[in-house]
Amino acid sequence: MALGLSISSTSNFTSGQKIMVRNAQIAIEPSAPDSNLISNIPMPKGHKQQDVLTYARLSTAIQLTEGVDLSQIEQLVSNILSITPVEHGIIATLSKRLMDRQGDTNIQATTGTQLGESVGRRQSLDVIALYDGFSKSVVGTSNAIDIQHFRGSVAYLMTDNDSAYGPAPMPLRAAFHIEQISDIILDISDAGTQAGSRPAGFGVDLLQRWWRGNDRLYGVQVFHSGNIARDSNNDSKGGLFNEGALVIVPATGTDDATEEKDNSHRIVEFGVFQVWGEGERADPWGIEFYSDTTTTV
Repeated sequence: MALGLSISSTSNFTSGQKIMVRNAQIAIEPSAPDSNLISNIPMPKGHKQQDVLTYARLSTAIQLTEGVDLSQIEQLVSNILSITPVEHGIIATLSKRLMDRQGDTNIQATTGTQLGESVGRRQSLDVIALYDGFSKSVVGTSNAIDIQHFRGSVAYLMTDNDSAYGPAPMPLRAAFHIEQISDIILDISDAGTQAGSRPAGFGVDLLQRWWRGNDRLYGVQVFHSGNIARDSNNDSKGGLFNEGALVIVPATGTDDATEEKDNSHRIVEFGVFQVWGEGERADPWGIEFYSDTTTTV
């Protein structure tokens, strides 16, 4: 990552100015579906904070006796999650000479694309950080995911484990590191698995087509989240959850793409800014998957 002004004499650009390069390429941005997998509750313009309410369940209705007063009175109870969105942004400064001389690509359009992807990556990472907050965690450091962890976690979330929130509503979604997905595929397509323990042809089909970005397993869409990182022990933290477990609150009317010219310096500053906040809304509706993601090859 480089900081500072981008000018025409920068070593990275000088070779491209001598000979026109027909197909300039942008570094590939990893898949970042995380912020699209959770609840999105926009905050109206002019507000500073969004309170997200989740009502707890009432007690189960009781059998009555004719002529006897119903003395059990229920009170509504809500869990309040207060989110104050904060501003995020990035700027890049180009010299006018660079914009005139960099002929192999539309440098302004490229800059805009990369600025937008950078803000999207920040949003994805903010959501990924929430997976670590789920109270229920499975697998464990230095261990690989297997199908039992996934199957058992789906069953756990669909069980009525919490008197206030109840079982997680369907559908469920999962966001994993690609090596976590690779371990699941290995487990369900292992050639050594005994016949009859999986549907006919299921493992063969996975071996032929790998993973298509958001395939289903036990009815759950599993997404490859390219921004989930490894820690120092080569472990990663993904999540399995209902979208209502987590929430992101974008502040409406705050998306801002700026262009500021400084004629005395002959430069143009481009910026992209967005305001949002995020938080955990229903802890019993999500599970952290903390497992080994050491490189396979």
